[in-house]
Amino acid sequence: MQKLKRQLLNLAIGELVALITFIFVYRLYDLGNASLLTFLYLIFILFQGSLYWFYRYMLIVSKRKVNSKVINLLKLVRGLNIFLLIMVGITVPFVRSSMTDLIIALGIFLFGIIEYINYYWYRLSYGKSGFNIKILFNTKLKKSSINKLITK
Repeated sequence: MQKLKRQLLNLAIGELVALITFIFVYRLYDLGNASLLTFLYLIFILFQGSLYWFYRYMLIVSKRKVNSKVINLLKLVRGLNIFLLIMVGITVPFVRSSMTDLIIALGIFLFGIIEYINYYWYRLSYGKSGFNIKILFNTKLKKSSINKLITK
């Protein structure tokens, strides 16, 4: 149980650190509006991941079960993420300040989509190294933790 608690806390902190890192990366480079928009989407997804893993950690610590309100909230947020994904995808080409801004924005947007899928649909990271393309192609996709929770 201690190992699971430590793993969940590490996941929560890791996502939070990634979120903060992306904020610093955006501030460090003079990127345009398209990059800002996609960074905001990615940060929003990472924030949800951090909160989710911290919530799961707190459930174990307090020895409680998942609240049905949390399940409903996760369902709502999954739908909101799809809406935002579409809106960001439509908006990015129109708010780009340069071709470089557009290319960077598309890369960040792709990463945001992958994170969204990883949290709300299928587990894309396996093993100690996290994302491993060989393992991913050689195994059947498994439902993500959130997906298992909201489709019970």
